[in-house]
Amino acid sequence: MRERDLSKLVDAVLTDRQSTILYHIVETYVKTAKPVGSRNLAKKYSLGISAATIRNVMNDLEEMGLLCQPHVSAGRIPTDKGYRFYVNGLMSLQVLGIMERRMILEKLHLHSSVDVNEILQAASRVLGRISSQLGVVLEPRFYQGVFQKMELVSVSENRVLAVLSIKSGLVKTIMMEIESGVSDDQLHETAWLINERLSGLSLLEVKETIDQRLNDVTVPQNRLLRLILDSSDRLFSFDQDGLHLDGAQNIVANPEFSEVAEVARILSLIESKESFVSKFDSVPPENERISVRIGAENQEDLFRGCSVVTARYTIGKVQGALGVVGPTRMQYSRIIPLVDYVGEILTRTFHEKWS
Repeated sequence: MRERDLSKLVDAVLTDRQSTILYHIVETYVKTAKPVGSRNLAKKYSLGISAATIRNVMNDLEEMGLLCQPHVSAGRIPTDKGYRFYVNGLMSLQVLGIMERRMILEKLHLHSSVDVNEILQAASRVLGRISSQLGVVLEPRFYQGVFQKMELVSVSENRVLAVLSIKSGLVKTIMMEIESGVSDDQLHETAWLINERLSGLSLLEVKETIDQRLNDVTVPQNRLLRLILDSSDRLFSFDQDGLHLDGAQNIVANPEFSEVAEVARILSLIESKESFVSKFDSVPPENERISVRIGAENQEDLFRGCSVVTARYTIGKVQGALGVVGPTRMQYSRIIPLVDYVGEILTRTFHEKWS
């Protein structure tokens, strides 16, 4: 696995004993979702120290801001800072199991479809299923893609299929209705004209200048060209905010979000397409492979109380982002390699399908 961006370093230096106890508290709380007490740690782990000593260490960790006590008589739970310390230096990344890798390969790498949307939706589904949280996949910014060619195929007397090829390897098909049939010669002539005038331009340039680039063509004599001009928004637009989510029921089921207000906030987050697009379009940064943002490190209000693990994947020369959103009480050691691996397989899948 390549170098990971694990965000801000924690400005605390712990002794081996403090590190060990923080590690066990995080591990235990992630599994149980219940505050961890000193007696529980003393009984469960062979730490070689008494419950009283453990309690003193927990007090020290609380003073450092790594733990907090939700109630006076309760045990301790990790803070965002505590999780950050754990992620940065205490946890060991798990190796994905054979069955999990097989599922990812079957759902993505061996996917029979060449349709980008279907593959990305499958990616969000497998992320949600394996992580038991919310799987998210953001489509690449396809407007940066370079138009390569268009093919026009007669499907029936009144229907023409337009097949667009983008240099990044993407293929898009659009079915268009036409009032009356067109000959094969008209199809080839129109496709040649489109390719001669537009090939090599970005999709954004095509959309913005197609009228000017074809303004010297006698459009009334070419009904098919008029149809293409009228359909240019559909033809040359890949959804810039294409977002695929799966596993909403998983994230809502977390005990952290059991309160009515928290459920409402999580549902608002899931329904806020703009928030996800903005979040996943900005992290991880272009030069980083994977990113982990914990709780308050996410500045957006809707992501408060959540952790976001993201990675990038590529389709040709354009990049997209994917990841998992869940509570800060997340299985980081399992989800980080999961997100990383799905990103790798997505990139490999698109490369092999269109190389």
